[in-house]
Amino acid sequence: MTINLEKRSCPICKTISTNISEIDPDINPVSNKQIIKDYWDGSFKNNVFFPYFRCKCGLLFNREFPDKTSLNNLYSNREDNVIFGDLTLDINTKKNYLSQLKDFLPNNENNYKILEIGADNGTFLKLLRNIYKNSKFYAIEPNKNMKNDLEEITKYCFDTIEKINENEKFDLIIGIHVFDHLPNLNSYVQKLNSHLNTDGHIFGVVHNEKSLLAKILKNRWPAYRLQHPHLFNHFSLNNLLQKSKFEKIFIKRTKNFFSVGFLINQLVLAVFKIKINLPNIFSIGLKLGNFSFLYKKK
Repeated sequence: MTINLEKRSCPICKTISTNISEIDPDINPVSNKQIIKDYWDGSFKNNVFFPYFRCKCGLLFNREFPDKTSLNNLYSNREDNVIFGDLTLDINTKKNYLSQLKDFLPNNENNYKILEIGADNGTFLKLLRNIYKNSKFYAIEPNKNMKNDLEEITKYCFDTIEKINENEKFDLIIGIHVFDHLPNLNSYVQKLNSHLNTDGHIFGVVHNEKSLLAKILKNRWPAYRLQHPHLFNHFSLNNLLQKSKFEKIFIKRTKNFFSVGFLINQLVLAVFKIKINLPNIFSIGLKLGNFSFLYKKK
């Protein structure tokens, strides 16, 4: 598998940022393509990611990142994103996301059309299906290993948004920890806008690079990863969506559920660069540096 890097300007405002990086990794993978393959998945003693630069518009982003073909290869054969392999924690976390969303999507007899991009193993779509029983669900997921799980939920499964008919319109588009991963950010969000009905909504969850945890851990913060070509704060996320003709409904902190063993493992790795393997003990819900957002098409 060949990895090619391309140079990037800010994906929101297209400005070339300062030459001085704001966040630097332990190991810079720009000159070593093998490191990108070796470190693409998992947690390691050394934090490997592309250096992050701050644009004048507020976005923190990588100036070099794998091109589209390289990303397709890197994402096409992965395990699911269930934290610590515990499906219960994954479901509890997504139930919390749903609790923030459902007040704005009434449970009535409407036949909603709902699209989830980056649907992964389909956990969130299953939760939605239990409430909105008359709705029609679509999923986009490039990871081929998730195909069987998703096809149990909906027959409308695609690996890219380009395979959805351009005339299809949705009432709600969802992206949970997806917007952090989109190198062609501005054009992709505009594409989502074109697939929304006049009064459609877009809901997502992203990492908050201005969170207290990010400030404490600095370049050891786990969200600084090879897979994230940029990271948001409230201002930069709002800047992106307003430019793409969306109106803010809310931005809220989210609660994620973790095994205490997993949290201690990750903390020791981040702070001391020591990999330990404590077992699952009990779970806890914490607001550790992610936020959700809901915007309406103008």
